[in-house]
Amino acid sequence: MKSFLDRNYRFLRPLRPLYAWIKDPIVRRKTAAQTKKWKEKGFQDAKLDVCGGRNPYKLGEFLNVDIVSFPQVNLAFDITKRFPLPDGVISEVVSFATLEHLRKPHVDHVLKEFHRILKTGGLLRVSTPDIEAIAKGVLDGDDLDLINQQLFGKYKSDETEDLDLHKWMYPAGKMMEVLKKIGFTDVDQIPMEEGMHDPKYNYLIRARKS
Repeated sequence: MKSFLDRNYRFLRPLRPLYAWIKDPIVRRKTAAQTKKWKEKGFQDAKLDVCGGRNPYKLGEFLNVDIVSFPQVNLAFDITKRFPLPDGVISEVVSFATLEHLRKPHVDHVLKEFHRILKTGGLLRVSTPDIEAIAKGVLDGDDLDLINQQLFGKYKSDETEDLDLHKWMYPAGKMMEVLKKIGFTDVDQIPMEEGMHDPKYNYLIRARKS
């Protein structure tokens, strides 16, 4: 069943500028103050939500990273390039529904950057669509609209941006193998949590930097 927002998106979309005009300045000031505090500490022990965009994870606890400078984005930069963060300072990184929007070389680069910026013992959690589960869904005759959304990304309208599309997905086993090769330890697939995404078609992997 589609959510209320999905069902009424075409009616609500024209109202977004008005809502943003009222709320965004307040959010920007709060976000800027949080960012300044962590910059002064050299980001030591900070937590990162990579590409949280307009829907950040635990805003206030995690710094929101995104290529687009939304009001609630703390650090705006292109994750396909070197992160503007020191080595070994971050205590935790979460990456939910992000890596599938990148090509394979960029996925591998981002995973290496996660390892570089994390401190010893730092925690990484990565969630992407599970291409094996998607393939099984096709064979089982699951809903094709849902399957296509998981496989190719969410088409919001005829103006869907390239950043919304899916470009590469590691199966869970291969993702764990890549993380171990980079240097992560305690790499495990764990149950989906936080109500982030459909657990049938997405996996969640946890790893640590030793």
